[in-house]
Amino acid sequence: MKEVSVLITGGGSVGLSLAAELGWRNIDCMVVEQSAGLNNHPRANAVANRTMEYYRRWGIDKEITEAGIPPDHPADYYWVSSLHGRQLHRISLPPFKKIREVKDTGGYVKEEHTWSPYLKTITGQNEVEQVILNYIYSLPNIDMKFNYELKNFDQDSLGVICKVKNIKTEKIEDIKCKYLIACDGGKSMVREKLNIGLTGRADMAKFVSIYFKAPDFMKCHKFGTANIFFPLHKDYAGFLLNWDGGTTFTYHLMLKPGQSWNEINAKNSIEAVLGKSTDIEILSIQPWSAHALVADKYHDNRVIMAGDAVHLFTPTGGFGMNTGVSDAIDIAWKVQAMLEGWGGNKLIDSYFNERRPIGIRNTKEAADCFDQLNSVMVHGDILDEESDRADKLRAELSLNLKEQDKLIASSGTLLGYRYNNSSIIIPDGTQETIDNPRKYIPTARPGHRAPHIWLEEGVSIYDKFGKNFTLLVISNDISDANILICEAKNIGIPIKLLKINDQDVLNLYKNKYVIIRPDLMVAWRSDIIPDKPVDILNKITGVIS
Repeated sequence: MKEVSVLITGGGSVGLSLAAELGWRNIDCMVVEQSAGLNNHPRANAVANRTMEYYRRWGIDKEITEAGIPPDHPADYYWVSSLHGRQLHRISLPPFKKIREVKDTGGYVKEEHTWSPYLKTITGQNEVEQVILNYIYSLPNIDMKFNYELKNFDQDSLGVICKVKNIKTEKIEDIKCKYLIACDGGKSMVREKLNIGLTGRADMAKFVSIYFKAPDFMKCHKFGTANIFFPLHKDYAGFLLNWDGGTTFTYHLMLKPGQSWNEINAKNSIEAVLGKSTDIEILSIQPWSAHALVADKYHDNRVIMAGDAVHLFTPTGGFGMNTGVSDAIDIAWKVQAMLEGWGGNKLIDSYFNERRPIGIRNTKEAADCFDQLNSVMVHGDILDEESDRADKLRAELSLNLKEQDKLIASSGTLLGYRYNNSSIIIPDGTQETIDNPRKYIPTARPGHRAPHIWLEEGVSIYDKFGKNFTLLVISNDISDANILICEAKNIGIPIKLLKINDQDVLNLYKNKYVIIRPDLMVAWRSDIIPDKPVDILNKITGVIS
């Protein structure tokens, strides 16, 4: 019987990211994906700054950036009655190429650039997956299998026996793994077999996603280039995502109650919102539904789930894929610790305790973004009417839409999550920062994301952290720190000592000693190393609760 440390079922963004992270951590794994290859239909269009921070560690961040919208492309967002109607609201952000230049200017973007090395990266999910897949193929310890399907599994205290079917030959083979991790989507077979329910709001709306190419698209309307157009007229309600300089788009058209996606004439729908005929090539069409659902459990002993298998989103805000990737990064180092023998028996349980509250938080935020957007997609021809009542409505909509900027400016949600009440975080008694969807407040409070700071041009503090734990010492004196490092070495916990004697770093991190986890979260901080540092190490690795 073939044996592998980890078997991942599902080869989408989350499954691929999990495989890449495990491979980067020198953990062997197999990925089984029932499709013949990647899904070429673009879904998510924004790679969050937090997700890019993970991808930076693998060295694929630049390739992902270059695979998306050209870096000199204006990062504009238009809310319009239709593409043959009026502009009702607009947000303009600088092109990616110009981000470094805005460090010396005022405003929101300058502030946001201090929060992370990245803003949102506008690259299609299909392009992101291809870049990750190429990286996976460079790793010798990852076995990527398309046209393979997980059919069944049974677990005991030592591992999981998986029955995997070769779809081409129809042969079923048994594969033994230490952990089975399901990234098999919203209709997860693994979740269903474990009889784990979902809680939240289902079927908030139904859409048809039309992926198309139209070479003269930008000549057919009066608006400028944009990352996203939001047509608000009820007959065209939805959003158009731009995948290049303005010739390739996905039109997510909201279906009316009782309407089926296969009733939609794709070309006619595009020309209707555009207001004129043009050359259009339909590349693919897929239906989808908007939900705000979270699984009641994230794991059952050695069977673990991540991504859409445990949370289903509406895409408003761009949180779905990015929340799933953070799931993957969280569970990857914990599985590594268990396989290598330095993880305690409380460590895997901490995955659910940390990530499920974030699943609930993020699905609710995405649903709120959708509800607000949906509430302004109920008007008809009055949006373009020349009348006093239309002027009044447009003025009201303009004010309303300004309050919906969190749909685009969402770093508070993407960076500001925190693991309150985690069994493997050591609180320091400091006050929790406000959780604001728009505005991230940098903090090194335990349980929060380790804050980014530029150490020099192009060098983030993240570039100095170790692959596993990092003990950051903001001082020239490392004598006490060496006591903790030696204790960690004695009990087999991998940790890097990082000395940075810098006042700006101290102002940000507040304390002389800070332990950063392998997933770039703060586990502990203090101005002293205690007499028994082993207690800290046992706590943050799940040995004691």
